[in-house]
Amino acid sequence: MNSREYRQFRGRRRAARSQANRVRVHPDTEAEHLIVFAGMWVPFGGATEEEILVHFGMTKRRFIERLWQVLPASNCGQDEIRNLASTYPHHCRTGGPGG
Repeated sequence: MNSREYRQFRGRRRAARSQANRVRVHPDTEAEHLIVFAGMWVPFGGATEEEILVHFGMTKRRFIERLWQVLPASNCGQDEIRNLASTYPHHCRTGGPGG
């Protein structure tokens, strides 16, 4: 590796490190884990019931409820929230039967 390649390698490594130390999505680590996990599954139409159960020990419905509880306090951008909303729709309960 010559000196130019080494400088490029160091620059990429430094950029990766600064990306890892970026501003957190949410001050609470559990909430951040929920948001990052949900976002990771957006391109695939959302996480499966099994994946959610394995990672969080809750049903998909409870996962979505919890996700929407923590999103308002997060640092997520509007595009990310729109993507999460299209994949994990938040159904507000009404005063009807069972709700």
